[in-house]
Amino acid sequence: MKKLNTICMIALIVAISCAQVIEAATLARLRVGYPSPSASFSPLFVAKEAGLFEKYGLSAELLYLQGIQITQVHVAKQIDFIVTGSPLPLQAAVEGADLVLAASSIDKFIYKLIALPSIAAPADLKGKTIGITRFGSLPDVAIRLLLNKWNINPDKEVKLVQVGRMSDMVVALLAKKIDAGVISDPTSFMAEKLGMKRLLDLADTEFEFANVAVVVSRSYLKSNRDMALRFLKAYVEGTRQFLTDRALGIKALRKYAGSDDAEILGKTYDLFAAKYIKKNPTLSLKGVETALAMIAERNPKAKNRRAEEFVDLSLMAELEKSGFMR
Repeated sequence: MKKLNTICMIALIVAISCAQVIEAATLARLRVGYPSPSASFSPLFVAKEAGLFEKYGLSAELLYLQGIQITQVHVAKQIDFIVTGSPLPLQAAVEGADLVLAASSIDKFIYKLIALPSIAAPADLKGKTIGITRFGSLPDVAIRLLLNKWNINPDKEVKLVQVGRMSDMVVALLAKKIDAGVISDPTSFMAEKLGMKRLLDLADTEFEFANVAVVVSRSYLKSNRDMALRFLKAYVEGTRQFLTDRALGIKALRKYAGSDDAEILGKTYDLFAAKYIKKNPTLSLKGVETALAMIAERNPKAKNRRAEEFVDLSLMAELEKSGFMR
């Protein structure tokens, strides 16, 4: 009897393993790039952690790709989707890359301008060094728009330096290698906890901007439209679950945002769920226009180009029409 039970148990284990292999084999594989361990990408992180890609027949691998690398890898067709700030894919598209924006979770800048305690007002930034992640990145675009609004020339009256990762920005501030930095959450909360000063939450400005965009190539859409729709379903549902399940949202942030500080994670979740992330990630054409206008200041090829040239609104429209977005 004992031998029979052992045989039955082995058979059950083998059956379960075979079922898992078959299930894995039936899932369509995707590679998705994201540029930063920021809470901005929480819908993507939650979709992964909650098994939503699998729910829609997908096996998604998330790849952390910094700066311009994210669009270079996408253009080279090494990844299928990117979820990133709009400037880099738009710059590539202006130059002829086969990329379009399909959705957007955030239509405002969500960075904080964090400075040394000695910086009391915007005018104090003149002659100072401001840290960004990479030239051409979203923090670079954001600080240039803001400095222009404050009548400070970003190329002549301050020094913009590439620092790299958000965590490196805090290190640079503490070492006084920079006087201010454009920092996302939850890293900005860490900086404030260490004595740095918040000069401004850029979300409180009037700028409408396609901050976090889902980007795909036209060629991929032509061959894999159903896959793109399934990806967006997982992404939209990830958005819903992030906004309604605080415990799950914080769990995803803990894994991807690189913080174990319960207070910081809680503050970050509450801010993004209440203020930043849209329930419906349909693109704002005005937000895309703002990004194009900023690119046009440095690239003449972007002048007189229309937002409609660089977007595909049909995917989200199809989900709307099907009733999925209700």
